[in-house]
Amino acid sequence: MTTELTIDDAAQVRLWHRVGQFLFREARLLDEWRLLEWYEEMLTDDIRYSVPATDVRGGTADALGLIDDDAARLRQRIEQLLNGEVWCENPRSRTNRMISNVEILTDRGTHLDVAANVVVYRFGHGRSDAYVGKYRFELVVEGESFRVRRRVVVLDHETLYEHGKLSIIL
Repeated sequence: MTTELTIDDAAQVRLWHRVGQFLFREARLLDEWRLLEWYEEMLTDDIRYSVPATDVRGGTADALGLIDDDAARLRQRIEQLLNGEVWCENPRSRTNRMISNVEILTDRGTHLDVAANVVVYRFGHGRSDAYVGKYRFELVVEGESFRVRRRVVVLDHETLYEHGKLSIIL
């Protein structure tokens, strides 16, 4: 016995596929250090990129975070990385991102709330690090594609002591 997808199910599968392809392209651009292209083509003008502190769990919106960038600060971070101003990224680290468990949490019509698991491997300066965590995105629908309005990286680590400075865009 075979079961065919209904029209609504097929549309959901197509949407999930488009979201996955978008996230995979984002990962590739970041891994290839095509940061300006990523910033200009994949993010909204009111982007918010944050990485909460690793020792904070639960809903603590007022807790101090590792990163909390608006569009201007993120652009400055990118320019510093690309211009060699960040000493621990000169020469640049090599990164490789593994994204899995992509899930559309809510379809709000104009934007999607999306979750995914991530491992970012970083190699350079005689070290290798693995950042393990979860992505939370707010993706604004733009034609057949999306733009990121909110990008939160919740790391599963209790501390980043072994990893040293968080100098790459997760």
